[in-house]
Amino acid sequence: MFQKLRSDLTLKLSNVKLLLVNAEGFSLNGSDHKSATLSNGNTIEELRDSEVECVAYSKSSSEEISTVAESLGVVLHQGVTQKMTFYNKIKEEYSVNDSEIAFICRDDSDLPIMERVSFSAVTQDAPLDVKKESYYAAYGNGQSALTEIACLITKAKNYPSGWSE
Repeated sequence: MFQKLRSDLTLKLSNVKLLLVNAEGFSLNGSDHKSATLSNGNTIEELRDSEVECVAYSKSSSEEISTVAESLGVVLHQGVTQKMTFYNKIKEEYSVNDSEIAFICRDDSDLPIMERVSFSAVTQDAPLDVKKESYYAAYGNGQSALTEIACLITKAKNYPSGWSE
């Protein structure tokens, strides 16, 4: 079946080189974990094949978040308290600029980063004031949102005209 990706999404996502994720919503409970690792093969590997790195961060240091990130193959930084300092460090480390970053967020404290990146998505459980500032609202939380956005990026890169099978 042929599908058409929205042309605005294709434009915003085709130049992405880094997907940054607020990992506070990663969870071992429920179907989120299973769907993120099973849908469309390994979504993070597909991103890397499209030359996109995926980096996650969390304020807390959690074994649960760490386990999920490891199972997904996501680089995780825990104990991040200064988000803008971390953001600038990651940009330098991966040699990317704001226009090459997609960001999945969920908290009010993510707003300063949202304002800088080329594409921002929020998880389903994000507060309304964060949702209204985002470009895209994902249908899921945690790793389901990650899978959804990763698939959109992969399609935008593999099908720049927007059409896919």
